[in-house]
Amino acid sequence: MPDTEITFTSGDVTVHGSLQIPAAATTAPAPAALLLAGSGPTDRNGDSAVMPGPIGTLRFLADTLAASGIVSLRYDKLGSGVTGLGPYEVDDVAGLGFSVFVDAAADALRNLAAQPDVDENRLLVIGHGEGALVALALAVREDAPALVGLGLLEPLAVRLLDLLTRQITGQVDAAVAAGQLPLELADELRTGLADAVESLRTDGTVPDDLPEPLRLAGLVSVNAKTLAEEDALDPRALAAALPAGLAVLTSCSARDLQVDSADVDALDAALAGATVTPVRMTTANHVLKEIGERQSTGADYVEDLPWSHEFASAFTAWLAALPR
Repeated sequence: MPDTEITFTSGDVTVHGSLQIPAAATTAPAPAALLLAGSGPTDRNGDSAVMPGPIGTLRFLADTLAASGIVSLRYDKLGSGVTGLGPYEVDDVAGLGFSVFVDAAADALRNLAAQPDVDENRLLVIGHGEGALVALALAVREDAPALVGLGLLEPLAVRLLDLLTRQITGQVDAAVAAGQLPLELADELRTGLADAVESLRTDGTVPDDLPEPLRLAGLVSVNAKTLAEEDALDPRALAAALPAGLAVLTSCSARDLQVDSADVDALDAALAGATVTPVRMTTANHVLKEIGERQSTGADYVEDLPWSHEFASAFTAWLAALPR
């Protein structure tokens, strides 16, 4: 389905995106969905500047929405694609904090609602990975248009610093068990990590004397505002604050390298007031590609693989059940 290139303004940034309008929408004006990309320099198609090839997850979602008669808008967030850094330098972007991404999503949703082919009363937001956290934050904003549906795909389902603590501690423990890391240094890393988390949650700063491995993991002063603001967004608290009866789809897979299904189950439990459709896959990786029974390594994200049938069928059925 062909895209229309559009731009919109968010703060001081001109954001570039793609509007996809189905050739034969079932209704006019049509329902519409805003698509939000995952973490890092991930662009409107779901491709990452740090990966050696195309991924295409958001393009796949846009095509699936179009096949269901739903307009979609996806965009290059700040730091990715054609939008790039806008008027900023690299260090300036980190200093803006995580709220800049939520603000851009709100501006994108308002732009989508104003499109002439769009029914502003039938809006959805669908976020992938970290984009699901942005989607949750957007869904509870009083200044954002109301939604009829929310998609949380392979979501960040716990607070960011809790996830980083789990990941880094797991790596440290594994290195000690393999005899690759002295116990004394491991204890130093664990203590430094706990100090960093406490400092970020107390006053939004990172200690200057952290061990080098923790600084290489991104726990540095230039990232402090972004880390603190993102960590302050508790996915489960946001889920509990959603409007009653909102249709929410959550998805995760047993083969996902980045998301623990138990965390998503707990997120579902927090969605007590919403109408939840849980999608639990067995052979999809984090970017919704079919990898069968093998373990995902991350390298499979850029492989030319089919999209998950488990996801596509459940997602299409969920879209069909939304208000029309």
